[in-house]
Amino acid sequence: MTTTAPPPTEATPPRRKRRRRWLTLGIPAGILVILLAVGGVWWFTGFSFLMPRYDDKQALFDDFDGTAGAKPNPAFWSIQTGGGGWGNNELQEYTEDAVALDGEGNLVITATVPADGGTPTSGRITTHNKWSFEFGQLSARVKLPEGQGLLPAFWLLGDDIDRVGWPNAGEIDIIETPNDTSRSRHHLHGPIGWTEHWAINEGVDQPAPLADDFHIYTVEKQPGRIILAIDDQVVMDVEEWDVPLTGRWVFDQPTHALFSLAVGGNWPGDPDATTPEVNEMVIDWLAYTPADQTESIVP
Repeated sequence: MTTTAPPPTEATPPRRKRRRRWLTLGIPAGILVILLAVGGVWWFTGFSFLMPRYDDKQALFDDFDGTAGAKPNPAFWSIQTGGGGWGNNELQEYTEDAVALDGEGNLVITATVPADGGTPTSGRITTHNKWSFEFGQLSARVKLPEGQGLLPAFWLLGDDIDRVGWPNAGEIDIIETPNDTSRSRHHLHGPIGWTEHWAINEGVDQPAPLADDFHIYTVEKQPGRIILAIDDQVVMDVEEWDVPLTGRWVFDQPTHALFSLAVGGNWPGDPDATTPEVNEMVIDWLAYTPADQTESIVP
């Protein structure tokens, strides 16, 4: 019997390997998702959970006790230095030498205005990245200087100032006395949109110049409310619904404290021949009381 072999079959061409587009596209997409997630965490928290946790649940009292010439407690205070106008075309250069304890239980910020027209020097200190608080009362007993071109201030800034900038972080001016301490000034600054800002301002005539003696300046932060007082007398009381309709209330976040003594600029104007050459802002103490441990300064 004769058998016939089956006809030869054509060789099957090798299959092309499919490029795994999903993998090629998936890698950058995954990186994008990770970047967006990281960016979101940074935007909303500023990675604050990686920073030291500052306990604003405990009362605080800094009496600035120490030897003459010493610096305030570096675990709590930072001394800011430099010139550049500080956003207000100010004349002074902030220096470390302008901030020191006096050995009598006070912290003194000294502004020197040279008679020959040289660059003034002064001081500015902050608790930024060292201590802040959300709600409660913060008070300071301070003797303010007075003179043309001087702007002493005790104030607060939102902790996210380095991330979102001003005015988005919010600013609370507990006390400012440009030029003349016979009238106190109090302000809240917040954002409209992203670049514009709103302000609520209050000026209060004083029975005697505040420069004549020490006075206690207080801010009380409540959810949706800021109250400012001098010697327990309320001088400003602002609630969230007082903000312009297009503005945002940003004051329920943690805020840190600052003391500064500016010289010249857009506000209050430059010093003149009447301005003392040496000017001192004397701070006796700073005290913080958590919200659950105090009664409101508003009856």
